[in-house]
Amino acid sequence: MTGGVEPALINPDLPVAAGSSPPAGRLPGLPTAYHLISPAARAAYLRWLADGRQTDAPAGLVLLFCFGLERRVVADTGDDPAVGPELSAITAEVQRLRMRYGDTGPVFRNPVERLLALLELLAAPRATRPVARAGPAGTDMAVRVALARLAATATPVPADWALAWIGSLSALTRRAAQDRCPAEFDRLFTARYQARHGPGLIPPDDAAGIRLRYQPANPGLTATLVCREDLPDVLREPQCVRELVRLVDEVAATLNPYSRWLARFPEGRGSLAAAAVLPAELVDAHGGRLGALREWAQAHLDGRPRKLIDAAEFRRFWSSATPGQMTRDEATTLIEVLALLGVALEPDVRFGAPPLADGPAVLFRPAAEASDRPGREFAAAALIARCAAAVALAARPVDPQSAAAEAVLATVPDLAMALGLAPAERPRLTARLCWLLAVGVDADRLPRQTAPLGPTEREIGSRYLIRVAAAADPAIVPMTVAALTRIYQAFRLDGDLVFRRLHEQSVAAPADLTAPGDGPRPSRGEPYGGDEPVMIRPADPATGGYALPWTVPAAPAVALDPALIARKVAETAVVGTLLAEVFAGDEPPAPPQRAAPQPAVAPPPPAENRRADPVPGLDHPHSLLLRVLAARPSWTREEYAALANAHGVLPDGALDLLNEAALEATGGPVVEGDATLSVIGDVLREMLG
Repeated sequence: MTGGVEPALINPDLPVAAGSSPPAGRLPGLPTAYHLISPAARAAYLRWLADGRQTDAPAGLVLLFCFGLERRVVADTGDDPAVGPELSAITAEVQRLRMRYGDTGPVFRNPVERLLALLELLAAPRATRPVARAGPAGTDMAVRVALARLAATATPVPADWALAWIGSLSALTRRAAQDRCPAEFDRLFTARYQARHGPGLIPPDDAAGIRLRYQPANPGLTATLVCREDLPDVLREPQCVRELVRLVDEVAATLNPYSRWLARFPEGRGSLAAAAVLPAELVDAHGGRLGALREWAQAHLDGRPRKLIDAAEFRRFWSSATPGQMTRDEATTLIEVLALLGVALEPDVRFGAPPLADGPAVLFRPAAEASDRPGREFAAAALIARCAAAVALAARPVDPQSAAAEAVLATVPDLAMALGLAPAERPRLTARLCWLLAVGVDADRLPRQTAPLGPTEREIGSRYLIRVAAAADPAIVPMTVAALTRIYQAFRLDGDLVFRRLHEQSVAAPADLTAPGDGPRPSRGEPYGGDEPVMIRPADPATGGYALPWTVPAAPAVALDPALIARKVAETAVVGTLLAEVFAGDEPPAPPQRAAPQPAVAPPPPAENRRADPVPGLDHPHSLLLRVLAARPSWTREEYAALANAHGVLPDGALDLLNEAALEATGGPVVEGDATLSVIGDVLREMLG
């Protein structure tokens, strides 16, 4: 093509278009030799050389200059010893030209990068001392040479060079996380590389030397093979490469949730929601929005175990789709972000509470080993805590920061211990009860179904509620008694136990929550069962000790405190008056004496019904009521209320108990309707056998 003439040779005999302006943009076609370009292009080329190769020029003319550098490196290295000292200067110039003109397109960029790789290989000194730990830069060949020198001198590969190492592995496919979140990938890779390998991997030095088959861009030169046997080619060493690829896969898998989240919310980088899906190693709890949230939480808690706050304050840090109300996903993400700061929150949707909304919420310090999912006993404990809040609030609102509220919260450890609640969940149960006291719970709206509670939990809960009532207000009022009675009935316990236990609470020390119940005893094998004698000490057949009765020194006379006796008598009178008011409210009105009223309902149950065995799941009064309801297929609400009063039960509570027993026995209710109650015949017959 060139007729044997060096393409980069400047022939002064060739014409030059003096005074012409340099050609703009690219030259037509690829310039392959100086003597083949136009006089105008020669003028532009010579002017560019004279200006120190600093001005704008077509990429083809810059490449023409590189042809000459390429000949000096490839053809003259073996013949001219002066080439060796020139290699560093040539390398620096080629690097400068690539930086200055590298964006002109692949016609220039690709040949120049190949030339630069050749120069970096040829100019690399022999590996007789450790390489300086400068940051990786340059071409892939620069990385290969640096790794080879590290291997030859048994020097650990730093993390930044390890990143350059994996970037030079042409067979390694880039992961999505590397492209979508490169900064986070590099930080996590560096952290785990240092944790696993300390100062770094030490690649073996027994690999084959680096070899480069070089194809010159200069058409006057032929391909050549360059070998550096003193520089082991670490990229071909399988053991270290496998270790790095395994680490890349692990880091990419860890970042996949964050990477996918960024694909959905590319503008969310650096937000609190992003912190929730970042690996823990990358979370900075002291900077940005997360740092501001941390300072806010610390200012609220200030050394306290918990603090009642207004959830509207979270708007400073978190925006929700619906102002003032978070979705379940939004609330879960916020709670997970708070967990990164060592702070927990109630209500927590993960533990059966509703999503966070403007209003009361409780910040608290969780236990170190706290889980993000409830344990087996927490559902029962949470239901009992809800009932406890209803009892405490039955008479009047309770300020969650008052002494009365603290007295109620102080009873939580006893409940947690009696239920066998994990120690890590006890701070959460206290925070849940504090939140319930703040938002308020109506005893009339408590769940009718107590499925999470077995016989043991119902017994513990019933005793605990008595203690809560006394802690909230020692002067028990009728509204508190009514709330306790409704909850006892929902627990399938006799309502008369309320009065007995309230009296015991007022005259004696609080009973153990795990003491045997004074209602129907559980079956054998449960914690509170059994009528067997309790053995205090095994019998000893040997005689000894002292005869009974024994004589003891006379003790001093015991002086009675008249003031204490008077106070106990007054308290007993108050309790008697209270019980009289409660029972007075339940007595049916006396019938008029002048005219004999016509019965609004069926006559009292016959003697055979009164003697019949109780229906499974019901006590005797409710069994009698069910048998009377069987007399007709439907009853008005007034007729049913009169029947319930005649049997000494509360109408609404009795209806719930009848249907609960029916659901357990048959899977369906036995009584349905609102103004008119219909008796379901099939269910009734199955219940009565």
